Amino acid sequence: MSDPPTQLEAIAQLAEAAHRDEALIVSDIGSQTVWLYASGDHPSHLYLTGPMGMASAVALGVALSHPSRPVLAICGDGALIMNLGSLVTISNARPENLTIAVMDNGTYEYTGELPSPSRSVVWPQLVAALEGFSGVETLTESSDVAFTATGGPRFIWCEVTREPQERPPFPFTGAQVHKRFRDYCSEG
Repeated sequence: MSDPPTQLEAIAQLAEAAHRDEALIVSDIGSQTVWLYASGDHPSHLYLTGPMGMASAVALGVALSHPSRPVLAICGDGALIMNLGSLVTISNARPENLTIAVMDNGTYEYTGELPSPSRSVVWPQLVAALEGFSGVETLTESSDVAFTATGGPRFIWCEVTREPQERPPFPFTGAQVHKRFRDYCSEG
């Protein structure tokens, strides 16, 4: 059995599939934003820079406003715990084009790897208990991930390990990210 991927490796795998399928990507602040940026910047990325834990809620809004486009939310486990109610809202709204992926390393990686209360959460079981999700998947190195505008909402659990490399600097302001993403969405 091989070690889980790093956050960068898991995010790069998801982003590659999302780009192939022309999905929009929303990333939580901190680790998920910098590792998504490090995996290859693209204007379809809505990097969040504000309150922690909002990627799932913002992605729900993006999915509802762009129902013909697949949407992927890349969430940290600690961040998603801070907005756990968003999973219930997503389950109720049932956007068919939305996929939530959680990077589960049991820590707040971006702030010095402090333990996260998410260590006591078994994500696949938690989400499976919500009627509105169409399925729960586990990301593995051999996963054939595809994003569509039908069949969701889906949940992908990604067990990850600490990223050994130093975080790259993030070059955008929140206003720049918003404008670029808005322009990209209006073109497509």
